[in-house]
Amino acid sequence: MPDIFEEIARIRRERSKASLATVVGGERGAPGKTGFRMLVYADGTILGTVGGGLLEAKIREEGLRCLHDRTPRLLELTLDDQSADGIGVLCGGKVKVFVEPILGTSTMYVFGGGHIAVPLVEFAKALDFAVIVVDDRENFADRKRFPLADDVKLGDFVGAAKSMDFHAEDCVVIVTRGHQHDEVVLKECLSKKLLPGYIGMIGSKEKVAATFSHLKQQGVSNELLARVKAPIGLDIGARTPAEIALSIMAEITTHRYGKTSEQGSSIKVRET
Repeated sequence: MPDIFEEIARIRRERSKASLATVVGGERGAPGKTGFRMLVYADGTILGTVGGGLLEAKIREEGLRCLHDRTPRLLELTLDDQSADGIGVLCGGKVKVFVEPILGTSTMYVFGGGHIAVPLVEFAKALDFAVIVVDDRENFADRKRFPLADDVKLGDFVGAAKSMDFHAEDCVVIVTRGHQHDEVVLKECLSKKLLPGYIGMIGSKEKVAATFSHLKQQGVSNELLARVKAPIGLDIGARTPAEIALSIMAEITTHRYGKTSEQGSSIKVRET
């Protein structure tokens, strides 16, 4: 059986996910002693223990909830079958268990290094994303322009997109300087075997409709196009590059936590 801390390192490295449950306190005959730990994987399997039996089943259930909403929680459980909050065991006392999500780092891929990308990268880093910026212009694909980015790639948009392998936790933001670039990047991203969890593309409703129509003619399905957030961002009345970047990050955050959102129909600007 692997060491739990080594397994956590692997989960982060391979960008997988699990919940970590740690017994942080208990009374009398609680089966799980302080310091007991258990990982709960997305498929419901476990590694380690918090004491076994019904207690472990309850913590497994809470671990799966934690993975769903990405929110840590401190559980105080009564170990009897008489109390209103009892979990059906007979050993008596109480136990405290802290459950937290263990997630790999999500990467945001920003296609286009223009005015919106500059504040977008700053916001994304503040929210713990790894960020990769791509542009085909040397003065825009510049490390000095994006000092916080994890990588800045200079080169053809399509070639860069083809070279990338996305994960379900990743985000793609398409804000290039022209709709022709947006279209080819979007088509390449939608052709991947594993799609990023979020794909957003800038543009007015009219331009988005025209792009989608053209992609349908090229064989891209309605099902795939329905996954694209376009026009990108929440409708907060954004006008300036920083406001538009904020609306994009707000939409990505709603996606990250499984919330519903309205798309930003007011964002009709063209990136430069």
